[in-house]
Amino acid sequence: MKKIRSIITLMLLAAHAAASPSLPADTAFHYGGRRVVISENDGELNVSVYRDDEQGDAVMSQKIYEGIFTGEKSVERVYENRFEISVPDIIKPKSKRRPSRSHLSGFGVGFVNLPEKFNFDGELASIIDLSRSLQYNLIPFEASWRMGNSNFTGIAGMGIQFNSIHWQNNKAIEVRDYKSVVTTAEAGYEYRRSRLHYTCLTFPFLIETNWNLQHGSHFFVNIGAVAKVKTASSSRIWWSDGEGRKQKTKFPGELNIRPVTLDLQIQAGIDDFGLFAAWSPFSLFRNGKGPAANQTTLGLQYYF
Repeated sequence: MKKIRSIITLMLLAAHAAASPSLPADTAFHYGGRRVVISENDGELNVSVYRDDEQGDAVMSQKIYEGIFTGEKSVERVYENRFEISVPDIIKPKSKRRPSRSHLSGFGVGFVNLPEKFNFDGELASIIDLSRSLQYNLIPFEASWRMGNSNFTGIAGMGIQFNSIHWQNNKAIEVRDYKSVVTTAEAGYEYRRSRLHYTCLTFPFLIETNWNLQHGSHFFVNIGAVAKVKTASSSRIWWSDGEGRKQKTKFPGELNIRPVTLDLQIQAGIDDFGLFAAWSPFSLFRNGKGPAANQTTLGLQYYF
């Protein structure tokens, strides 16, 4: 972007140095394999920059910049028709960091819920401790590409997700007869704490668009799907009996959580901070092996 602005500034200065009282209706300059076309119509100045590539006897042109300027406002677009793979800026030297206009790689934290209308007998939603049920997302790498000359960018990446779902009201998730079921503490016993953990590898694919704001900021929105592959899960219960003796029970292994699932996700924000919301059209547990519970998550994300 800075190089494009430099080219435009140089061409305008050259026109001024030529002592022209005004630019012609259509003016073209060539510089360093770039072609700058400047036109004016009804007080509106249009500046377009093309990349010229010679292929045999033909010259192929590709628009890489367009600016429309009036006395009251200006609109600028950069067309980057290339595929980019980026790593987090936090591990790059400052001299090599670039301003990112795609938003995927980063770290986020969200609150997890299992809405009542998706649950088995409407029971599961009432036993979730919403204040402690959290999801952590880390996406260290992403790949992005501009979709033609549009203002849309495709983004794909890979990351890891950790979910910690806590229960309340003396409830827990246990495995009985190879099925995951909601249980209540027996008389004389008390569940002091119970929770479900599971970890996934994530493979998000999103489509993003963004708009410039004042002071060099920008607003963005992206939407898409996140494929998830479960890597580990466990359920634990901390309980005590009528004599005050404290025990801990762990249910390791599969717990009948779906090995592969999908989330639908939307994100929006400004610059390096945003909100995200995700919902799974599939139950957290495999059909017939646990209560029906479609997970939703709402949280905050910081983008590298």
